Amino acid sequence: MTALTCTLTNAGRAALLAPGGGGTAAVQIVAAGITATAFTVAPTLTALPVEIKRLATVAGVAIDATTIHVTIRDDSTDAYTARGIGLYLADGTLFAVYGQPQPILSKAEASTFYLAADLKMLAGQASQVTFGNTNFINPPASETVKGVAYLATIAEALAGAVADKLITPASMKAVLDNYVAATKLGAPNGVATLGPDGKLLVAQRPPIDLIDVFPAANQAQMLALAATPGDFAVRADNGRVYVLQITPATVLANWLEISTPAPVSSVNTKVGTVVLYAADVGAVPVERSITGAGLLAGQGGGLGADRVFELLAANAAEALAGLVANKVLTPASLATILARLSASVPTSRTIGGTGLVTGGGALDADRALDVAVASLAEIVAGVTDAKAVTPYGLANLPKSLTPNGYYIWPGGFMMQWIQYRNVFTAEATIPITFPLSFTEMVLPQVATAFISSGTRFKDLIAQIMPASLGSGTVQLQASESQSPRADGFDIIIFGK
Repeated sequence: MTALTCTLTNAGRAALLAPGGGGTAAVQIVAAGITATAFTVAPTLTALPVEIKRLATVAGVAIDATTIHVTIRDDSTDAYTARGIGLYLADGTLFAVYGQPQPILSKAEASTFYLAADLKMLAGQASQVTFGNTNFINPPASETVKGVAYLATIAEALAGAVADKLITPASMKAVLDNYVAATKLGAPNGVATLGPDGKLLVAQRPPIDLIDVFPAANQAQMLALAATPGDFAVRADNGRVYVLQITPATVLANWLEISTPAPVSSVNTKVGTVVLYAADVGAVPVERSITGAGLLAGQGGGLGADRVFELLAANAAEALAGLVANKVLTPASLATILARLSASVPTSRTIGGTGLVTGGGALDADRALDVAVASLAEIVAGVTDAKAVTPYGLANLPKSLTPNGYYIWPGGFMMQWIQYRNVFTAEATIPITFPLSFTEMVLPQVATAFISSGTRFKDLIAQIMPASLGSGTVQLQASESQSPRADGFDIIIFGK
């Protein structure tokens, strides 16, 4: 992981100043504190917030004039998450801190905690900081510091832009294999180079000898020619052509005769200047043509060239659609049709409904079946037997769930109730109006006196009197008690 950059505290910076303010003083870092708590890093800190552990296994080394590389290790069985670290001097001074909101790393019981951090200081101060433990330092390697370094890839080595990675012998060989030694450029048995015009330099080109063709009356003139390898000689005495392979041209064996086919003496019993026709060799005249009709219409042509006829095959989708007229079925597309037929039913069949189900028809078109849903009014009326009642319809029947409310069942049967609250201390007759008026009949009513608290003295009794479709009467009747009282009454009425 990339080394963390710590912040030097004011107390740590003061410890680096020599007494009297002249120059720097040597300090020694002996311990590192760990915290799992996120905190704000500031140079004014004098202690690591909520420190959970302090480690003496801390080491470091100056890797340049202003940077100290610090390594912290914990190989105990403790388990924790680190969000901040603090470096302490031998006298307990908090020298430097680092913190972040996210975990820096988490340590398990079976793992070893390794953490690298860098301290950035003023020029000359890095050499004044020492450590109590230096046996496990892992600083980055440089020209002057031993440490850890990465190996460069071949691409990085070829680019030559990375300054902090090493090249292995294998990578170096791969790099050198892509280059040519400067001493081989433009040298004999080396590599030719191009001039400013992008062409091979004249000085590096071998001499180029043009090929000549010489007429020769006979062999003697051919052997006397000033010919070079590759030149031709055309002899008039025998009509043959020779090419010089090697010098000297005066040696007949150095000339190679170029063989030519023997002259035609006869063609299909014809001699002299021969003109052949198709009939002479039993061939079909090219003037003839071959054409197609039906599914092959528009194809073919004259026999002056090869002709190919193509019979197009319908795919499965085209076979099922039945709309293409210029293609044929194959076993594969026919199998698709047969499979579709085996999975289909005759269009003469019908689908219909009975009872509450309506709709349907012949299967020569898409059909829909319907079950009519009874409205709330129809559920309450309870008259139709051609529609279905749904849970929604039952749940939304007319009702008023209030102290003076009602509930209507399918078919119109209704229960109503009234909670009448008033203090009565003597017999009374109270007229009441129902929340809704019944339309057909009123069934027996039930009335009960209400008392706000239990006592044997409040003994007014609620009685009911004959009721009409929309109203009724409650009578509170006293018993023999000397303190009659009721705090109201409740009444339930049934009807339709």
